[in-house]
Amino acid sequence: MKKVELHLHFDGSLSIPYASRLMGRDVTSELVSVHAKSLAEYLDKFTLPVRLLQSREDIETFASLLAKDLESDEVIYAEVRFCPLLHTGVLTADEVIEAALAGFRRVPEVKINLILCMMRNFSIEENKEVIRLAKKYRNQHVVAIDLAGDEASYPTSAFEPLFELAKKESIPYTIHAGEADGAESVHSAIKFGTKRIGHGVRSIESDDVVQELIQNEVTLEVCPKSNLDTGIYESLDEHPVRKLVDAGVLVTINTDNRTVSNTSLEYEYDLLRNTFGFTDVDFVKFNINAINASFLPDEEKEELKKQLL
Repeated sequence: MKKVELHLHFDGSLSIPYASRLMGRDVTSELVSVHAKSLAEYLDKFTLPVRLLQSREDIETFASLLAKDLESDEVIYAEVRFCPLLHTGVLTADEVIEAALAGFRRVPEVKINLILCMMRNFSIEENKEVIRLAKKYRNQHVVAIDLAGDEASYPTSAFEPLFELAKKESIPYTIHAGEADGAESVHSAIKFGTKRIGHGVRSIESDDVVQELIQNEVTLEVCPKSNLDTGIYESLDEHPVRKLVDAGVLVTINTDNRTVSNTSLEYEYDLLRNTFGFTDVDFVKFNINAINASFLPDEEKEELKKQLL
């Protein structure tokens, strides 16, 4: 089945064989999360990727390998996100972005655009630099910004000025919310005017917030296995994806971090088939939702729908 992925972290989706070759040892245990007890613990698995993505050659190679992985997963369009400022030990942020885009271009079979992440633990000035970069590369396959990082320690409500600036600069955005933090963070994200929320599953804890999602036609980028891996839910049976879909929330299915969560979209679909009885008809609908919510121009959305159907 052809697929679309909207929520995918570059640095959480590195090729283990190539990373192991660079390090001269098997680094599987350093890249794959097993039974993390919190989002903060899960994020520890990003320490090595940040070290590895510091040269033009390695960024480009890892990007091309991710694109090949997407191709093998029958993904026809992906919006891949990362924070370029985390990879500027030697390179400039511009060089980091250009290296990633060059790697994706090596696999023309998959259409890939970039989302640049602001980080919750960054200074205002650092995050303003991310917005500046997104504006500079707006017509060069950078399509939006995001806010990522430890939600529980840095509440979403504190970042409103950055999204006001993004609106002023006409930069689209998605926001991580309702993952480690509760429904209130989703309310804050909706208040900031976002039409997409990364995760957002804890909106189920408030009927009012679920109704806000529906009334404002906000799309959730749901990542089921990741939500287990970060300890939000102990088993998939507890996951609210079925309740959200049945309530009328716009849902898309994503991997979040293909390597850290040891997953693929096909695997995510299998989990949802087996646990909730979702069918191919449902998955087509989720992919249509993803196309509609993507940061693509309308004409490109219509082209993707033709490929999907």
